[in-house]
Amino acid sequence: MSTLQFKTPKDENENKKLRKEFTGLLSERLKEVRKNKRMTQQELAEKAGLHLTYVGHLELGKYHPTVFVMWKIAKALGVSMSELTNL
Repeated sequence: MSTLQFKTPKDENENKKLRKEFTGLLSERLKEVRKNKRMTQQELAEKAGLHLTYVGHLELGKYHPTVFVMWKIAKALGVSMSELTNL
């Protein structure tokens, strides 16, 4: 059985570029929503059940959060997932 291969080096580079761009936008949005809620990183971390360092790295765009982590953050901030990811 043969498998189709869709990835090429060009596609991988484009994916990395898009992922970096998305992560940057998401990190900015997360910080914006948190500050609008007048919440510190520590408060968000505690409410979401995350480590403070992890939240800091998310806001710096160093980590790529899973959907589950984003859901926990949205819930802790009292916003919907769509509001949190309204990029």
